[in-house]
Amino acid sequence: MPSITTRRRFLAAAGAAATASLAGCFDSVGEIDGDLGDGAPVPDDATTDWPLPHFDAGATSYNPNPVGPAERPEVRWSVEGEWPTGRIAVVGDTAYVPTADALLALDAASGEERWRAGPREDTDENYGSPRFTSPAVIDGTVYVGTSDRRGLLALDTDTGEERWRWNAGGPGADVRAPPVPTSDREEIAVGNDEGLVALLDSETGEERWRVEVFGAVSKLAHAFTTLVVGTTGGEVYSLYDGRGFWRRKVGGSVEALAVDGGSGAYVGTFGGGVYRLAGGAHAGQTRWRARRGPTAHDALALADGIVVGTDLSGASGLHHRTGEVRWEIDGTFGAPPAASGSLAYLAGEGEVVAVALDGGYGFGDARIDATRWRVPVEGVPTHGVSVANGALFLATRGRDGSSPRVYALA
Repeated sequence: MPSITTRRRFLAAAGAAATASLAGCFDSVGEIDGDLGDGAPVPDDATTDWPLPHFDAGATSYNPNPVGPAERPEVRWSVEGEWPTGRIAVVGDTAYVPTADALLALDAASGEERWRAGPREDTDENYGSPRFTSPAVIDGTVYVGTSDRRGLLALDTDTGEERWRWNAGGPGADVRAPPVPTSDREEIAVGNDEGLVALLDSETGEERWRVEVFGAVSKLAHAFTTLVVGTTGGEVYSLYDGRGFWRRKVGGSVEALAVDGGSGAYVGTFGGGVYRLAGGAHAGQTRWRARRGPTAHDALALADGIVVGTDLSGASGLHHRTGEVRWEIDGTFGAPPAASGSLAYLAGEGEVVAVALDGGYGFGDARIDATRWRVPVEGVPTHGVSVANGALFLATRGRDGSSPRVYALA
């Protein structure tokens, strides 16, 4: 089959020195369909949770409703944590924080610990750190992957008690890719380091089907009836009902994966750029490739016509149809982006930054004043922010002798 590669390129930001005098003379980009604006009301039926690793089953990292802070937030709470290993999930009044040694359930209003799930206790052997993945929280159950031979765990959201576990691989079959549900949430998809992908019954953990792929499973995303899989071997698979729909080789290990409504895929790779792969009748074919795009740490944000990506040299917004750069921000953003309403939220060395998805003001590709606000945090955010109920949740690793911390900004 033909190879499919989509690349997103994140470039350095245009200067904002003349912003104050020019802002009133320019229109915003105006090409993002359905932009709600910073002050738009949140519909009554809109979710204000961040329930899955990258918000939804498609891993878009984008809530189209403006449920994040538009103005510069303050620190609601900050607590000493443990080494973060994934993005935080927030459902209702609880934040689920994955770390190297435990999955923590914290009160979203205060940061108080409610429960923790730690290393395996059903054996005398030492299997090392669990290194919990980003969790998926669905209908009273937390689904989270581990690296201590337990595989995927299904835990009670109220108590952290184990309901079932799945690990059909060998001794090295760690689950490092965050699990994702199907669109109807009746099944949960999981993959392990031995290249095994399985679809499980959400209630019982029973396998519906399994498929072997080339390389360790690094990313999963689901669109309608199709599961898209990325591997460290540089392969992207589209699976339907346990059968291969298409398969493509890309230019490096798959570091980020997201799917749009038409089952097309956006793929960020290590050293190979970012690709957009087509869905529909041309499924798997390359729509565009940003050859000098970023590593796209962990995730991309597909935000209403703009593709947001980050790396250690900056962040950029690309047009989803062409891959052309619409805006760019300088910074060391070693964590994936998130977006809500008309804003993208970036986490970098010691700070969280909010930027306008349309790139600010200007004509065409000449944009200025994309940055809306900056908030300093202690340490280095490593897995991005989660946007929920008017607040931002994030975890940082320690730096210069400081301890890891968990933050809520509101």
